[in-house]
Amino acid sequence: MYILLDLDGTLVDTNASKFDDIKFGRDRNFALSDIPILPGALNFVAEIKRRGHSVAIVSDSHTAYVGPVSKRVFETPWLALADKPNTAKLRAFLESEFGFPRHSLPEEFLLVGDTRLDIQLARGLSLPSALIFRGVDDVPHDPYHNEESAWARRYMEGATYTCRSFEDLMRVVESPAKQRLVLEDPIGTAGARLHKGRNRNDGFTLVRGLGRQQQGPCDAYGAIGRYYRFGSEDRDESFLSKVAQDINRYLRLEVLAQNSVRWDMITCVADKATTKPPRKMAKLLHAMDVGLPKEELFKWSQDVTGSIRQEKKRAGRMEFIKRFVSLDSHADLKDKNVIVIDDQYTTGATAMSHVDMLLDAGVRNVLFVALFYLAEEVPIEKTCPRCGKPTRIKYKKRDGAPFYNCVPPDFNGTGCGWMGNITHG
Repeated sequence: MYILLDLDGTLVDTNASKFDDIKFGRDRNFALSDIPILPGALNFVAEIKRRGHSVAIVSDSHTAYVGPVSKRVFETPWLALADKPNTAKLRAFLESEFGFPRHSLPEEFLLVGDTRLDIQLARGLSLPSALIFRGVDDVPHDPYHNEESAWARRYMEGATYTCRSFEDLMRVVESPAKQRLVLEDPIGTAGARLHKGRNRNDGFTLVRGLGRQQQGPCDAYGAIGRYYRFGSEDRDESFLSKVAQDINRYLRLEVLAQNSVRWDMITCVADKATTKPPRKMAKLLHAMDVGLPKEELFKWSQDVTGSIRQEKKRAGRMEFIKRFVSLDSHADLKDKNVIVIDDQYTTGATAMSHVDMLLDAGVRNVLFVALFYLAEEVPIEKTCPRCGKPTRIKYKKRDGAPFYNCVPPDFNGTGCGWMGNITHG
């Protein structure tokens, strides 16, 4: 495997502003001992090389900093000033170092980083990626919390794998198929941890996603094909059975095998009368077999007006669901632990609305499992409509929003200065 490692925040703890002069090449008299190496980084790099993998560092920082750290500390080839997430420089580097794409396949690579730019860069070249982030994912139960700050947003950047440590990353390197998401590999066992938090009933609310519904470029494992087929009227029983078996595998290995919670039943979100294919989720529920009672606890009102897709904001979607979806009033759910199955996670409105209804009925622990979760769109380079030269992807300092820029000579480019919206440009 060819392993491409980001430097700042991934191998070394240099994200603080006090290191900017070094990273930007203004301070060229720094000592290598001034660079704080993250615990486990040296051992990880040494071990993957010992096991026969090829390693290179890919960084946006200056050559005068990246070169010495890569050569003298980690003893690896390196690419500095990579201009993430633009792919041109990394593509040229991979061609010269590893013969990509003529003599090596995208699936032979793994790009590891701690930021959205790393994941976008990997997806732009269709390379598998691992997002490494360290921290606690417990957040207070708040259905109106800002989803931009939720852990779900990190997963929705669309990395192939997510890791909390170098130990997690080593497991990916050594057995990548097993570490992939359940609906992305026949032997995958992973689920994206979109939410974990204490709830008001002194239990936990958990949200998991089993496959990426990617937008734009992605590695070969994205589940967009299965997502569309699941919602197609042409899906057959064998396909439905295979999806059910994959979910069964995840629940048995990663949920029911744990002794922390004894789950009492499994249910699904309700199908509207107009849902295509008919009883889409109910049929999946009854095709599953994990040894738990199966109950259809939710139902839509017969007087539904409008569509949830017309509600663009999370709060509006939650209000729509709570207005037209109800929980079976005869079900005894006091202190029960319930698993809910849905087909898609986008804003989290459906998940948290159903969680709230269950908590109102006295449920203690809720596991909400979405088959697919939306992975954000990856901006790709485009030709300038004004002068015909390649544009680059830049980010606004004010809010981090991406935009296309035909970089002019004043900013070390050769373009005309044109700027365009990343979606509509």
